[in-house]
Amino acid sequence: MESKASHDFDLAVAYRIYPRVSASPILGFTDKLALTQLNLETFREAVGDLKIRMWVLLDNCPPAYEELLKSIFPNTAMEIIKLNGEGNWATFARQIDILSQQTASDLVYFAEDDYLYLPHSLELGVAFLRNHSEADSLTLADHGDYHRRYVDRIRSLEHREAGRRWRTVVATALTFMIRQQALIESADVFKTYFRGNSDLGLWMALTKLRVFNPWCCIRGFGDGKFIPGSQALAWWHAWRYILFGKRRTLWAPIPTLATHMEKRSVAPGVDWEQVLGARARTLQEARQPTRPPTA
Repeated sequence: MESKASHDFDLAVAYRIYPRVSASPILGFTDKLALTQLNLETFREAVGDLKIRMWVLLDNCPPAYEELLKSIFPNTAMEIIKLNGEGNWATFARQIDILSQQTASDLVYFAEDDYLYLPHSLELGVAFLRNHSEADSLTLADHGDYHRRYVDRIRSLEHREAGRRWRTVVATALTFMIRQQALIESADVFKTYFRGNSDLGLWMALTKLRVFNPWCCIRGFGDGKFIPGSQALAWWHAWRYILFGKRRTLWAPIPTLATHMEKRSVAPGVDWEQVLGARARTLQEARQPTRPPTA
């Protein structure tokens, strides 16, 4: 078991928020502020008793988003950074720089505004990395893609902890937890996303899973061009790391502790409508404009 490092906080978080609804979110969201509110509320519940330090990137967000943050996290150490529409690639690069350079914690978390969390899930994620020194990074979501795509069918390493089966996976999206030292050593690979790599491609380079397998590239066409394209992008952007860099481990839990809100990648095993549907509807109804009474 790894001892806790001497830092002031359990977790450093860089959060990025953009005021548009993605293509097809679960729970019927059409209002981004309502979606973000549920995202932030479940994140706060996921924190539990952890002491966290937050940096929040508000990319072209109206004032209501800052007000929302301050109301949900009134006692959290938080810095709000207002941006003028920098976009997905640039804000991810900012997250890398912030979390690489901060001194608050040796564990860091990349957060986006389109995830939902189960209570205490971040606590469980921090405990997992503290307890397993060989684990470099993790996602709290058992992504739906893991159960559909050929590229994700690997022989995993496993740990059972707190009623969950944690297993190594090939890749995740851009919401994840990682040791700061691993982030610093891998920052150049993460920044290939800014230069045109995909999230799958950069994780394949880091985990070195499937990236050496030509059959995976051929078979991956059955799941769409994104799979073999990402394998090619991994080599194009990060071949030096693939050949000479340190293999990183990425872990995910079953049952899931969180979900991406896109319908195509929602985490299975949880009835998200039953768990959070009523809260989602209440938040959206509260955002509806008030209609004047009819005569």
